[in-house]
Amino acid sequence: MKLVIAEYLRTLKERDELDRLLPDLLIEMGYVPIARPQTGNRQYGVDLAARGTNPNSDTEELLLAVIKKGDIGRTEWDGGDQSVRQSINEILDVYLTSHVEPQDKGKHIHIVVVTNGELKQVVQASWTGFVSSIGAKAEVDFWGIDRLAALIERHLLDEHVFRDSERKLLRRSLALSGDSDYDRRDLHRLFLQSLDLTNSGGLSETPKTGKALVKAMRIVNLSAHAFASWALAEGDSRQGLLCMERALLWAWHRIQLCGNATRLSIITDVFPSFWIGYCVACKEYFERLQPYCYTKDSLSKKYYDSAELSMLSFEVIGVLSSIGLSQILINPGDASPLQDRAAQAEIIADAIIGLIHNNKICGSPCLDRHSNDISLALTLLLLAGRKKDAVTWLKTLIRNVDYSYKTKRHIPVCSDSIDDLIDEGGWGSNEAAARLMNSSWTLATLAGWAAILKEKEHYTKLATGCKNDYPDTCVQLWHPDKDIYSHLYFCRSHFQCGASEAPIILPDNPGEWIEHMKTITRSPQEKIYEASPALQTGLAALDIIACRHFLTPVPPFFWYRLACWADSLQSKPSEIGIASP
Repeated sequence: MKLVIAEYLRTLKERDELDRLLPDLLIEMGYVPIARPQTGNRQYGVDLAARGTNPNSDTEELLLAVIKKGDIGRTEWDGGDQSVRQSINEILDVYLTSHVEPQDKGKHIHIVVVTNGELKQVVQASWTGFVSSIGAKAEVDFWGIDRLAALIERHLLDEHVFRDSERKLLRRSLALSGDSDYDRRDLHRLFLQSLDLTNSGGLSETPKTGKALVKAMRIVNLSAHAFASWALAEGDSRQGLLCMERALLWAWHRIQLCGNATRLSIITDVFPSFWIGYCVACKEYFERLQPYCYTKDSLSKKYYDSAELSMLSFEVIGVLSSIGLSQILINPGDASPLQDRAAQAEIIADAIIGLIHNNKICGSPCLDRHSNDISLALTLLLLAGRKKDAVTWLKTLIRNVDYSYKTKRHIPVCSDSIDDLIDEGGWGSNEAAARLMNSSWTLATLAGWAAILKEKEHYTKLATGCKNDYPDTCVQLWHPDKDIYSHLYFCRSHFQCGASEAPIILPDNPGEWIEHMKTITRSPQEKIYEASPALQTGLAALDIIACRHFLTPVPPFFWYRLACWADSLQSKPSEIGIASP
């Protein structure tokens, strides 16, 4: 296990990764962090300060951590303002004289250099001499990768939380992390066992509470990070992102099963690490994919089968859309301003536009569930101020889908089975089987967006087609009920709650359908939307991530709300107000 932890530690960056892990470790060692890492503030050598009891001498001490990435050689030891020696000197000369709180005056000072590398042999003598020379002022330790791995295994992955079966699950999942077809089932089983969740999302008979639950949360977070790092090392950022999404959502689901006091404590102290991990995985995924969005026919270079190509393209659109919306649909308090996050969302929206323009298959969904990806993408494009591109893509989608239903070929089949695309003619033969086109979310979704975007001609095309050309297709949409949040963050919610609005008879006039949407947004459905625990916490993006991850239809009340802002579709997200819970 130490080898697994060490390999994971080597992949961590200094900022927002290694420095986020260290506070959890110190807490489990009995220390209380008093100054956490902050970007932009002068720290005078100290990246993390904590008070506690020295395990070797049992004396009360002030621990001051200097965090660095990688091996410590000559340059890192004494090569500039950010070198280790300079940081320790700043601690001795400035921090200890002006930044120590009164209650810590006179305590034993313990300076620890923490790194996910090693102290190279060329600086061993210099290190030993320097440590000896300042021994009267402070005790100085070096926690390299081997020491750090041992401490993590002892304090974070002890036998009381991380059982042998769970260690085996982690090893097995890491071994398969480079396989793009791996479904991460071993990792998911580890998450369930650690969080005391049953296969149906309920609590086990003896769930953990208090510190044991907090530690279990950290185990899940660490395991997810390790898997994501190993997958990324194998060149698969998608596996890492999906892993971090599952850890994020199941951790949030477990938090909702806690009492109010425990829930607030975990959201404040532990859950931010899950969110940061998700954001890092999003960054890695987007940076690797972004160049391909602007390359002609980039997706077809990997898949030649049109059905597989369609599935891949809409998955990518859905993932990018949820990443973009996660920048807008949060209210993190003192984090980055909305305009900065909106700028990031616009960059992602532009990548989606490039992907659509360079890959014609993005206009032909092959599964009915791709209506989810379409709704998320159109929402992001509108909120990012890309209405013209949203309309262009919508027109292409309506033209292609209408034609496919009329010819009964290449329709978005109402099935999740890839075999159906081949065996019964969804995409693979001359005519689709009747059962594969007997219902459709896609038609209602496209018609709704055409009405919102005031594309009367294309709305009429679908309304007429549903009545005259493919009347046997049941047009429908799923609406959740008040139990939605008991399932949303754990599994496919539409199998557990809610009801279908079916059959939908599209009126001839799109204005009537807009009024129907507004009626729903003023109905009890609005109270269901406002009851979202994620929305109330300022993380409305969690609901969107959950819908896409578990293939739950995006509740219509989410994108119906845009109908109420039809006159503001050219506005920026901050002017529309959707980000505020």
